[in-house]
Amino acid sequence: MRNSSKILVVIAVIAAIAIVASVMRLGKGSSNSTVVQQTNEERTVQPPQIAEGRSTSTTRQVVRTSLPAMTSQTPIMARATNENPMPSKVASGVIADWDQKVSDILGTEGDEKDKAKQLVDIFPHLPPEGQEEVAHHLSNLVADEDYAPMSSFVTNSALPEAVLDVFVEDVFNRPNAIKLPVLLDIAQDPQHPRAGEAKDVLELFLEEDFGNDWTKWHAKMDKWLKDNPD
Repeated sequence: MRNSSKILVVIAVIAAIAIVASVMRLGKGSSNSTVVQQTNEERTVQPPQIAEGRSTSTTRQVVRTSLPAMTSQTPIMARATNENPMPSKVASGVIADWDQKVSDILGTEGDEKDKAKQLVDIFPHLPPEGQEEVAHHLSNLVADEDYAPMSSFVTNSALPEAVLDVFVEDVFNRPNAIKLPVLLDIAQDPQHPRAGEAKDVLELFLEEDFGNDWTKWHAKMDKWLKDNPD
């Protein structure tokens, strides 16, 4: 009996030792297999391995931050509509209400000479359509003896062609002493749209063609006007 009890005790001790050893092995395995999940927000970056003898304990944390999404929207340009019209621009020095101004001048009491003078004064400050209308009025109002200011308009090749047409047609109806000198000035300006026509008319009157020798044209015209007074 005593021998049997001793054997059972030994077996029990051996079994206990085996159980404790198994538990210890399981504990080590679970600790080695633990995985730490890192988020996109914070990760630990290990530096490259350094040769023996140097410290390798330093770690660096890299924090990722989310950037705002970039957009490629095109700026919306304001467009003119009937409800929201774009402001109009008036050229500097140009009379905006020229039609009313012209009507006021023509409608006032006074002689035609004074009205013509006022129209001549505002003419450089009119838009093209205003200059064309005033050119017609000046053709009717300006007398032959007061034509001098008009000559600066009819010979100005920078004016719109429609305006020059009105003035040239008017000068054709003036006396020869006015008409021929003005036509000669026009003919000498290659930029004037009626230069060719003016030269043709001079040739008909003077019965000569001096080409571009304007000195001869002037001499011939002066002689012709002296021989053919109005």
